[in-house]
Amino acid sequence: MATTPAGGVDAAQLRHAIYDKGAATRVDLAGLLALGREAGDEPAFLALLAEVAADVMTEEVDPVGYVSETDADWLVAQLGDGAGLSCRAEFEALKAVLGHAVSAPASLAAFGLREVERAILTGRRAAVGGAANEPGIVTAEDVEALRAVCYAPTAGAPLHVGRDAAEALFDIAHATATAQNDPAFPEFFARAVSNYLIGAAFVAAPSREATLAEERAMDQRVRFGAFLSRLAGGLTASHAADGRKSVEQLAEARYREENDETEARLDAASRIDAGEAKWVLAHLARGGELSPAEKRLIAFLRDEANGAPPEIAALFAKAA
Repeated sequence: MATTPAGGVDAAQLRHAIYDKGAATRVDLAGLLALGREAGDEPAFLALLAEVAADVMTEEVDPVGYVSETDADWLVAQLGDGAGLSCRAEFEALKAVLGHAVSAPASLAAFGLREVERAILTGRRAAVGGAANEPGIVTAEDVEALRAVCYAPTAGAPLHVGRDAAEALFDIAHATATAQNDPAFPEFFARAVSNYLIGAAFVAAPSREATLAEERAMDQRVRFGAFLSRLAGGLTASHAADGRKSVEQLAEARYREENDETEARLDAASRIDAGEAKWVLAHLARGGELSPAEKRLIAFLRDEANGAPPEIAALFAKAA
């Protein structure tokens, strides 16, 4: 039996209306977002909205999984009628898009991060799906909301925390330094900021334009490959064996080369360079005692970094 949320919306009927006609569309998504501001937090409706958002923004696009700048701008304009997140339904839609995307514009994740930060500092928890709480305290729900946006697969940095996100986390840590934050926040903060400073050098997803170009090139290779296979019909068995051997040798050499490159990249990423040291010191030196989150960050860097400049190493004694 279909369930009906507070706004009198039957999620099952909505699902039939959207998908019985074929694929979900922007019109469907915009309508659900508008409805979500009145429909409450009924689970079936939220699940439908998240599914439609993911389909429209990451499945019904070319290439699949890539959110374009234009689509991201359109979605932000829809959320809260362009005035920021106003309800849990909107945040669930945003999380679904970021969670299903192969690559999304950094601006989309940044929008979500600013909204979560605003919710924490103003107490507008309903906007990001949390229970009512006083301003200036990080709850368990806030930590999960931050996790969803900080590790979003943004263009060029999949699952890698960027500087803007790390700076926002410092702002939150300072603003809530004396609050009774959820115990999970210091650990999340330390790992997220460390991900920016010494995180693994993730191989970025190809850009949307590069992926489209590769798809076109693949089509050409398939046609050319069919032509070559016809020519190869007259090759002797020994010629074919020599060809396979050469290909295997090239593949092995390329594999070794890629392994060496990966090891070098990971080693470089695990070290704090002079620029990163200057950045983190500027954020730690805002005055006053270090917050619990900042102390946990220093301990994490002490334990995980392969190398740190002397000015960073000098802070290790202050670690929790």
